[in-house]
Amino acid sequence: MSRSARQRFSIGYHLNSWDLTSQPLRPALEFLAGEGFGWFEILAFTSLSDQFARKYMQLGDLAPPGVMTDTDLLRRYALLSEAQSDLNIRLSSLYVNATFINPVLWEYERGCLISLARLLKGFGSPVLVLGGGPSVASGCTHTPEEYKAFCRSLEDIGRRTADLGVTTVYHPHLDTFIERREQLDRMMDELDTCHAGLCIDPAHLAQTHSDPVDALKTYISAVRYMHLKDTRVDDSLVGWARYAAFCELGAGAVDMPSLIDVLLDAEYDGLAIVELDASQKTAEQSARESIAYLTGTLGLMLNPNVR
Repeated sequence: MSRSARQRFSIGYHLNSWDLTSQPLRPALEFLAGEGFGWFEILAFTSLSDQFARKYMQLGDLAPPGVMTDTDLLRRYALLSEAQSDLNIRLSSLYVNATFINPVLWEYERGCLISLARLLKGFGSPVLVLGGGPSVASGCTHTPEEYKAFCRSLEDIGRRTADLGVTTVYHPHLDTFIERREQLDRMMDELDTCHAGLCIDPAHLAQTHSDPVDALKTYISAVRYMHLKDTRVDDSLVGWARYAAFCELGAGAVDMPSLIDVLLDAEYDGLAIVELDASQKTAEQSARESIAYLTGTLGLMLNPNVR
């Protein structure tokens, strides 16, 4: 049986390639809708998330932070709403970083995340994607107590979002609390997945020489959202260069056919979001190359429910 005949998950696209390079989002959404995508993901862009990235992530030299007013933020979300009503492409999730283990900061982060969940409910979005937590490289010792605090925070948000019909997932990511497979295993030993699940991103795991296919196979029962992302793995890369190594699907080191087959074998019926950070080509060209790989090489459909 063909992959498309077995496919139960829909495929969306992340706006990072436009958003992180300060390109206008309305043309990007029009492009994605025109290519046949029914879903998109975007960064939440809260000040707490930006503060986390600046403090903990190895992103190289950065310009001073800009100021996003409440009007700017509301207009950003209005654009996402217009995409749904005008273009029939829906917001799947917001991605947001938090620290999770700082008891002073947690009250602020928690309030912010609960508000974002309420916003997602209004959009009819199924998922809130959480990233963050300080990495070992940042000086965090990752004690058993910190793992407990980290997981209790994820579960706290998961309970709150579940009340709104939104699923909370955590995304292992470079420069965060969970980067490598052994850290993921420690988290999964502690986490109550009844309240918070996983978003597996194969490129971030591959960058740490963790096997994303095996991780997906091991924890598939807790995976409620997927990123489809590829990368060129080179141990000489440091800082921002690791992020610049992300590439179009099929052009990197991730065993994407095996990854997809794990999803198909498990009858995964959530969403899978294609992601690329700053494209080394154009955002549109990179998207088309990934689409061609998914539909041509892998034999998948962007929207299997529309046959």
